[in-house]
Amino acid sequence: MSNKGKRKGNTGERKVADFLTGLYGQKFIRVPNSGAFLGGANAFRRTQLDEGQKASFKADLIPPSNMRKLVIESKFYGEFPFHNLMKDEDVPLLDKWIDQAKTSAEADDFWVVVFRINRKGAFAVFDKCLMDRFLINNHVVYKDHAITEFESFFSNNKDVIFGLVQTDGA
Repeated sequence: MSNKGKRKGNTGERKVADFLTGLYGQKFIRVPNSGAFLGGANAFRRTQLDEGQKASFKADLIPPSNMRKLVIESKFYGEFPFHNLMKDEDVPLLDKWIDQAKTSAEADDFWVVVFRINRKGAFAVFDKCLMDRFLINNHVVYKDHAITEFESFFSNNKDVIFGLVQTDGA
């Protein structure tokens, strides 16, 4: 990735972390030099880390210790083929992001892909089997996943999401 692309990604991650920090009143931070530390070909590292260390490197953001079951992949791109969603066509880039989040997550984690698109907004993707738990204003279904606006999704479902991801913080 170019330096410009990396800076843009870092900015996107910071914006998501800042929003969640403000919403929950607890600090969310970017994973330093984030990028698949435990995902994909690096999955072998899981056997060498304790639970706290694993939680810190699951995805692009480190949640507070009492929310370790929240796994967030964050993306920031210039364009996105929204028209493919309406035409029920594959979106390989979105498939890749979803796969990254799912690969990093443990079985009982709540994973979310947050993607920000220039001049379009920020969106959240998660397993559609969980939709009945949430208040969602507008959404589109893509394969087995729901896509909705990021900030309203987290704001409207702050407590529900916390209940899904809450841990003892140890």
